[in-house]
Amino acid sequence: MTKISLLLFVAIFSLVSSSAWCADDMEIINGDRWLSSNIDQKRAYLFGVGNVLELEEAMMGKEYNNMPKDSIVHVLLKGLSGTSITDMIVQLDHYYSKSSENKKKAVIEVLYIDMAKPNLKR
Repeated sequence: MTKISLLLFVAIFSLVSSSAWCADDMEIINGDRWLSSNIDQKRAYLFGVGNVLELEEAMMGKEYNNMPKDSIVHVLLKGLSGTSITDMIVQLDHYYSKSSENKKKAVIEVLYIDMAKPNLKR
């Protein structure tokens, strides 16, 4: 197994390995699921997302610089750069705790729109 295949396998496995998150179909994790998850599940989700983003950047090579600046890969990598997993968890917990309306938004959407994009404008 190549390093890239192994990395992809580990990233996918970390997203679905917890029995609390396993289901017959893929699930888009929203605030309700996020808030009911334990710290290890939250960390695994964010590490999995990060691994997939890093893998995409590595596989694109020099073409990464030509990627649209509003692509999810570019925005998340640049906008969350320097933010620790712990800080992301705290921010997501706070965001979802603010209102019941927020709980319907997907975690990846909150990461992209509410956390990463505003950091690019600074």
